[in-house]
Amino acid sequence: MKALKLLAIAALFSTSSIYAATITTKVTSKLEWSEEGAYFSSSKGDISIYTVGISTKQFQSLNAIKKGDCVLITAGESKLEKYQGTISIMDFKSIKKVACK
Repeated sequence: MKALKLLAIAALFSTSSIYAATITTKVTSKLEWSEEGAYFSSSKGDISIYTVGISTKQFQSLNAIKKGDCVLITAGESKLEKYQGTISIMDFKSIKKVACK
């Protein structure tokens, strides 16, 4: 329930932009799914990704992420902000594994 409230709050504050925001982080927990999103902990805080309407390719790349992976997430939002310890991504574009630094 907490995650759904955070998604609702993020929806109120999200704005669209031609610039995509990115974040590179290390996944520190197993990916968890709900009806509307995917959630995991990372080295930069908890991350909540709204997944309703994503493509099969987006789903497959997200579902392939494992604890310990370093990932680059691209979102349609112009800026990713943490609210109460969680980064909510409402306009998910892609996620890919990258080398850990």
